[in-house]
Amino acid sequence: MRFLFFLVLLTAAAPAFPQVQTEKRLNGLDKRVTKVEKRVTKLESGDGAAAAPGAEKRPANPVAVYFLSKKQIVGQDKIGIRLYVEFENLTNHRLEAFNGTLVFRDEKGALIWSKAYAHSEQLGAGEKVEVSLGVLSDKAKIYLHFVKAAKIMVTLEKQEAYGTE
Repeated sequence: MRFLFFLVLLTAAAPAFPQVQTEKRLNGLDKRVTKVEKRVTKLESGDGAAAAPGAEKRPANPVAVYFLSKKQIVGQDKIGIRLYVEFENLTNHRLEAFNGTLVFRDEKGALIWSKAYAHSEQLGAGEKVEVSLGVLSDKAKIYLHFVKAAKIMVTLEKQEAYGTE
């Protein structure tokens, strides 16, 4: 009789044992799914910390521009001013070309001149290139602002860079 009672008790408890194991597996699976969902959410939101270790984030403005100097030019029938600026590739890969809008401002931050600019020569990683731009006296207002300005600041806005990885 005892044997029969023990056998009934064992068969009744047997389904409970696998149920505990199944519950543990499901809890572990839920935890892993939650972790994966968090990582996917971070990747979808563009969070840089969640990016792959080898992936690099490109700078918003891959090209920096610096004002070097201005020089008065006097010709036979026209006068003008020559502006010297320098572009620097801030990325760690070669740029085939870039473009944007050059914006010149005086020491007070007032706009002097803005001009669409495109550069189509290669610029290696970290390289710099010097460029000169001319403003003739035909554009008298712009020309006079450049002549009067003691300090000139330049930025390259709305940049688009085309390069190789």
